[in-house]
Amino acid sequence: MNELTKDERLCLQSWFRQAIVQLEREEVTARLLKEHAAEAACEEGHRSPVVRRRTRRSTFSHVSQFAKAR
Repeated sequence: MNELTKDERLCLQSWFRQAIVQLEREEVTARLLKEHAAEAACEEGHRSPVVRRRTRRSTFSHVSQFAKAR
Protein backbone atom coordinates (compact mmCIF):
# COMPACT_ATOMS: atom_id res chain seq x y z
CA MET A 1 0.00 0.00 0.00
CA ASN A 2 1.00 3.57 -0.46
CA GLU A 3 1.93 5.10 2.84
CA LEU A 4 1.46 8.84 3.14
CA THR A 5 4.44 10.98 3.94
CA LYS A 6 4.38 13.27 6.95
CA ASP A 7 3.89 16.33 4.73
CA GLU A 8 0.98 14.70 2.91
CA ARG A 9 -0.68 13.79 6.21
CA LEU A 10 -0.29 17.34 7.51
CA CYS A 11 -1.65 18.73 4.25
CA LEU A 12 -4.70 16.45 4.42
CA GLN A 13 -5.28 17.31 8.09
CA SER A 14 -5.24 21.03 7.38
CA TRP A 15 -7.49 20.57 4.33
CA PHE A 16 -10.06 18.63 6.37
CA ARG A 17 -9.92 21.19 9.17
CA GLN A 18 -10.57 23.98 6.69
CA ALA A 19 -13.44 22.02 5.10
CA ILE A 20 -15.03 21.39 8.51
CA VAL A 21 -14.69 25.05 9.49
CA GLN A 22 -16.25 26.13 6.19
CA LEU A 23 -19.21 23.77 6.69
CA GLU A 24 -19.74 24.97 10.25
CA ARG A 25 -19.59 28.59 9.11
CA GLU A 26 -22.19 27.93 6.40
CA GLU A 27 -24.47 26.13 8.87
CA VAL A 28 -24.27 28.94 11.40
CA THR A 29 -24.87 31.56 8.70
CA ALA A 30 -27.91 29.67 7.42
CA ARG A 31 -29.30 29.29 10.95
CA LEU A 32 -28.80 32.98 11.75
CA LEU A 33 -30.42 34.06 8.49
CA LYS A 34 -33.36 31.78 9.18
CA GLU A 35 -33.80 33.04 12.76
CA HIS A 36 -33.43 36.71 11.87
CA ALA A 37 -35.07 36.75 8.44
CA ALA A 38 -37.86 39.11 9.53
CA GLU A 39 -35.42 41.56 11.09
CA ALA A 40 -33.17 41.53 8.03
CA ALA A 41 -36.09 42.22 5.69
CA CYS A 42 -37.26 45.11 7.85
CA GLU A 43 -33.84 46.72 8.16
CA GLU A 44 -33.17 46.74 4.42
CA GLY A 45 -35.51 49.67 3.86
CA HIS A 46 -34.65 51.62 6.99
CA ARG A 47 -31.60 53.39 8.23
CA SER A 48 -30.42 52.56 11.69
CA PRO A 49 -31.15 55.32 14.21
CA VAL A 50 -28.22 57.57 15.01
CA VAL A 51 -27.93 59.34 18.32
CA ARG A 52 -27.56 63.03 17.74
CA ARG A 53 -24.83 64.94 19.45
CA ARG A 54 -25.83 67.64 21.89
CA THR A 55 -25.41 71.18 20.69
CA ARG A 56 -22.14 72.79 21.58
CA ARG A 57 -23.90 75.67 23.28
CA SER A 58 -25.14 73.52 26.15
CA THR A 59 -21.69 72.05 26.66
CA PHE A 60 -20.07 75.43 27.25
CA SER A 61 -22.80 77.06 29.33
CA HIS A 62 -20.37 77.67 32.20
CA VAL A 63 -18.24 79.89 29.93
CA SER A 64 -21.18 82.15 29.12
CA GLN A 65 -22.04 82.35 32.83
CA PHE A 66 -18.53 83.61 33.60
CA ALA A 67 -18.75 86.13 30.75
CA LYS A 68 -22.07 87.48 32.08
CA ALA A 69 -20.66 87.79 35.61
CA ARG A 70 -17.91 90.21 34.50
